[in-house]
Amino acid sequence: MKRAARAVQGDIKHVGEAGKTMAEDSLKEAQESYGAAKASVKEKATGSRQKIDESRYDLTEQARQTAHEAQAKLNQYKDAAERSLADARKTSEQRFEETKDAVTQRVDEAKDAGQGWFNWGQSKTDDAKREGAQKVTESAEHIKKRAERP
Repeated sequence: MKRAARAVQGDIKHVGEAGKTMAEDSLKEAQESYGAAKASVKEKATGSRQKIDESRYDLTEQARQTAHEAQAKLNQYKDAAERSLADARKTSEQRFEETKDAVTQRVDEAKDAGQGWFNWGQSKTDDAKREGAQKVTESAEHIKKRAERP
């Protein structure tokens, strides 16, 4: 019995050692699984960070591109507005000069016409004076001839 008890104790010891070994193996396996899971999560987190960084970079580049395009469009509109303003100013100045020249020409024409009318009136006055003087002379001669008649 002692033998049997020792055998049972040996079996128990053997079962205990086997259980301990099994527990240690399970622990190692669990630690390895944990390490692999941790590494996998770390790798996935790193990949996610890279994707986030790439997305951030892409969005930043898109924002820069959009801002650049908007600035280019703004400059284009600004240049067009400045050209339009310059054209309007040039056209206004040309029309002003044309109108000024036309008014000056009409004023000169009016002066010439006024001078012409004045000269025409002066010549008519001179003609009337001559005719009046001629008639007075003719009348005087006529009266003189009558007075000389007996």
